[in-house]
Amino acid sequence: MLVAIFIASGWLTMFFGVRISEHTLFDLRALPLVFGTLFFRKYHLLLPVGLGIALARYTITGINPQAFTGSLNILLLSFLAAFLVGLYQRKKWSYTKKALISILSINTLQVIGVVSFGAVNKTVYLTKVAIYTYPTGLLISTLFVFIIRDFYSEQLQANKIRKMNTRLRKQKAKLLASKRELEEKAQQLTLASTYKSQFIANMSHEFKTPLNSIIVLSELIREYDDPTNSQEVNQYAEIIHTSGNELLLMLNSVLDLSKIEAGKMEILWQPVVMDELISYIKQQFQPLAAAQKLRFEVHSAPSVPSMIQMDYQKLNQILRNLIMNAIKFTEQGSITLNVEMDITDSTAWIVFVVQDTGIGIAEEKQQMIFEAFQQGDGASNRKYEGTGLGLSISLQLAKLLGGSLALQSKKGEGSKFSLVLPLHREES
Repeated sequence: MLVAIFIASGWLTMFFGVRISEHTLFDLRALPLVFGTLFFRKYHLLLPVGLGIALARYTITGINPQAFTGSLNILLLSFLAAFLVGLYQRKKWSYTKKALISILSINTLQVIGVVSFGAVNKTVYLTKVAIYTYPTGLLISTLFVFIIRDFYSEQLQANKIRKMNTRLRKQKAKLLASKRELEEKAQQLTLASTYKSQFIANMSHEFKTPLNSIIVLSELIREYDDPTNSQEVNQYAEIIHTSGNELLLMLNSVLDLSKIEAGKMEILWQPVVMDELISYIKQQFQPLAAAQKLRFEVHSAPSVPSMIQMDYQKLNQILRNLIMNAIKFTEQGSITLNVEMDITDSTAWIVFVVQDTGIGIAEEKQQMIFEAFQQGDGASNRKYEGTGLGLSISLQLAKLLGGSLALQSKKGEGSKFSLVLPLHREES
């Protein structure tokens, strides 16, 4: 459409100029080509513009030698205009510089073309025509070119906006495609996690039924008062009973982990008497620590209240995991449980600190041990056995209770686990 407009403009300019005779006319037909070098971004569009104006020349004076040379001249000007457009695309010149080059080169080539193969006498043309048409063409071209400068700037801005919108649409399409892909993968992962949790829960229940039977039967064999039972049989029953309990503990850990991942772990808030909790912990772990010739101490600060609102089972499970780990990884020295209070941002927190003098944990492995099935010693022939679920479950339970679990440790200098829980239950 722009090409057609420029051809029509070239045709209209032929009605204004210097007429030598009935068939000889010197006009402003080159003016649209000057504009074209500044408007068009594709050089080949100048060629149909020039061809259209050349053909329009025959509608003014008909088919004659003057019209033929005039149309040939305009075709040459269109090739020059196309060359200039290609040049401007490679050069980062200003609008003023490009406009002056187009005005001078196209108007000058028009004069050269008429002098070279024009149908009018060269002397007559140079002395009676060119002295008027050449400066007039330069003046009018300059006037119009700089009048439309603002329009040119708006066109450049519109082109930039159009290109930017195109890029934005492409980027938006890519983002939408990536979003859909991520959502599909997230759904697949969620579904896979759900299936995994369901499978683990089902298998854990399936294992627990025969395992409970083994534990009960081994207990009956061990306690059966029969003189015919040999000491060896009682020892085997003790091994079966102990191994069954350890296996049951592992299955319960796996079941707890699957419940947490599936979001089905329920919290039972109830009053917890601190003296009873501390007494129970001492009864649980003092014999184990003494068996390994370790000191086990529990200290409670005076500011600790006599009763707190907490899920007793979950709290005991976390403390049990922390203290069992401390006993397992401590060969000499002591394990200490300190119960303290902390006030932060007007919120009361109860803090359980389990500290040992054991092997410690290297800094680069401290985050890893809170991940499921991970231990500080990852070698296949580990000295310290276990599933690696205890700390992962403890961390998740601490979060469910509204608190946190942190670690401070150095290799060979022991470890310090801090369980921080809100003193009062936060209503959801």
